[in-house]
Amino acid sequence: MTFTALVFLLLGTMNAILAIEIKVSVDNSKLFPPTAWKNKLYYVSKLSFTSFADANTWCAQNGGGYAAEIDSTEELWVLQQYVPSTELDRIYIAGTDAKKKGEWLTQRKQSVLHVFDWSDGEPNNTGGQEACLELYGNLQGRMNDCPCDKLTVLRPVLCEVDLF
Repeated sequence: MTFTALVFLLLGTMNAILAIEIKVSVDNSKLFPPTAWKNKLYYVSKLSFTSFADANTWCAQNGGGYAAEIDSTEELWVLQQYVPSTELDRIYIAGTDAKKKGEWLTQRKQSVLHVFDWSDGEPNNTGGQEACLELYGNLQGRMNDCPCDKLTVLRPVLCEVDLF
């Protein structure tokens, strides 16, 4: 590696660190240790929520993020390594098929989701009430469809924030 390439690499690293310092201000007592991948920072709330809407609002108010939107198999793999470290059973992520069953969209952009790693037997839309997505922390971060609100089992949320 040339000296110039090393300087650019170090400057890029410093920019990422500065972006984290500037854009993401959170109370560490409210979340599990975060992880970063490419230009994104991911963090999981220690609080649990009765609805996806409340969970997504929490992301925006705590770090300026949004519920994690899985855009690639690589991103899913990174999150599947991260989620079990929280030792949580279920964690909200972005995704809904409320408009059309079987067509999963992100809540924020309404873009179609193409990457899935469903847990066995999922999605099953139990009781016709499961229109949101979650990751099972205890099942290697595999996906499940779950209710969007009026939960009997509260869920924390996996948030993501763009660093630059």
